[in-house]
Amino acid sequence: MQMASVRRCAAALPAVLLLMVAASTPTSAQQQQQSGAQTLLERAAESRSKGSPDAPVLVFEISDFQCPHCRRFALDVFPRIDSAYVQTNRVQWVFVSLPMPSHTNAWVAHEAAACAGAVGDRFWEMKERVFRNQEEWAEAADPGALMERYARAERVPMEAWTACVQLDRVAAMLLQDVFFGSRVSGTPTFIINNQQTVVGVKSFAEWREILETALKQRRD
Repeated sequence: MQMASVRRCAAALPAVLLLMVAASTPTSAQQQQQSGAQTLLERAAESRSKGSPDAPVLVFEISDFQCPHCRRFALDVFPRIDSAYVQTNRVQWVFVSLPMPSHTNAWVAHEAAACAGAVGDRFWEMKERVFRNQEEWAEAADPGALMERYARAERVPMEAWTACVQLDRVAAMLLQDVFFGSRVSGTPTFIINNQQTVVGVKSFAEWREILETALKQRRD
């Protein structure tokens, strides 16, 4: 994911991914198919961005759904950041998927959430449910069946979601996320305004200091 693009780079697809989607289209049928694929990927990318694109601070959260530390941040800390900074249009927050190879069910979870965002704008709802139920699906023999149950519970359009998952329609975006996240040594990692990196789980008090400093730097 490039750090500068349309709408503060958070919602838009990176240039290299757009090129992948908009490859050779010699027939009208192929043009329609690839146009649909591009739209789906754009929706997937936009859905995992939260907050105003005009916010003075931009945070990338590089996270793994099967990571216990990521779960703790998502459930215990982020809701307070969301209320105090994201919903007040001071911070734009973007989730970047980094399913670790050692977490064998993580890819399925990330794909399920990305597809929920792509077809129903339900990424954040699905994200919370996946993290909340981490112990249930992390070692499951069939995590896909559980993801389907979560998607239904979050009122995701199931026919479109199933097609998205089965046809790996968001795989290109997830692979680009993995490439972007390869710079970090672990999850969760946060990149603030492409200038500061925060590693690991911090308390809300620590995050308040980090974000207030970043806001002050923008004002100065």
